[in-house]
Amino acid sequence: MLSEKNVSFYMNDIVTEVRGVAGKVNAVVLKNGKVIPADVLIVGIGIKPNSEFLRGSKIQMDSKNFVTVDKYMHTNVPGVFCGGDLATFPLAMAKNQLVNIGHWQMAQAHGRIAALNMLDKPTELSSVPFYWTVLLGTTIRYAGYGEGYTDIVIKGKFEDRKFLALYIKNDEVIAAASLNYDPAVSAVAERFAAGKVITKKEAE
Repeated sequence: MLSEKNVSFYMNDIVTEVRGVAGKVNAVVLKNGKVIPADVLIVGIGIKPNSEFLRGSKIQMDSKNFVTVDKYMHTNVPGVFCGGDLATFPLAMAKNQLVNIGHWQMAQAHGRIAALNMLDKPTELSSVPFYWTVLLGTTIRYAGYGEGYTDIVIKGKFEDRKFLALYIKNDEVIAAASLNYDPAVSAVAERFAAGKVITKKEAE
């Protein structure tokens, strides 16, 4: 799809040098020696949590310096809450595995749950991770938490650019991704949110 629009991918390689003149980039050099002319360079470098100010405090952080919270967004310090990209939290649909998901949809859910609990309205976080975008006129959707999947069930065909991928772990669907296959992923997300298991047999 992207290659048809003259987008090239250089797999299993890394950038070793950025070249330019007078502060303006004009090329990047890959480890394999290939030089790629460039007018603009966009670099995705990831993030690290801005939690330095908490070092030495009583706030519990994990090995990656994310703040650990419970399903009510409480930290280990009474009256202190945390949410968003900085929080590691128990994901209900993943059997309360502690995860960190840097996405606005989860951050919005964190804020709502934290606020309710600040107001003494005990509410557990039960949101299902959900992402979507539109690329070159095609709809891409994802729901769930696919880490550790061992199998994939495909509905539709890649070549038709209309398919649903169901990610399986321990004979259960743990995530779904789709291309132009709406509203399948939304339906899967609703099942996850309701705590209903989708078996591999059902997915097939």
